[in-house]
Amino acid sequence: MQKRYGKFMADWRDATGTRHRKAFDTQREAKAHTEAMRSLAHPGERTPPKTSTQRPPSRKPLRSGSPRKSTTPTRKRRSRT
Repeated sequence: MQKRYGKFMADWRDATGTRHRKAFDTQREAKAHTEAMRSLAHPGERTPPKTSTQRPPSRKPLRSGSPRKSTTPTRKRRSRT
């Protein structure tokens, strides 16, 4: 799924291998159209299971006073002389 020019692009190949693309306003519409066209073009193939569209739960907030570890490696700064 690509977003181009402010639109979501549905991208699929038909039974002869010709590539087709169509623009939609929402990602959900583009994804549904892509899956529908792929199933029409290749009816015997298994489609992958749908994944959940829910976001994963956010991380728990740290207790007050506990230090937060940095996830990026720290570098030593060179002293300018």
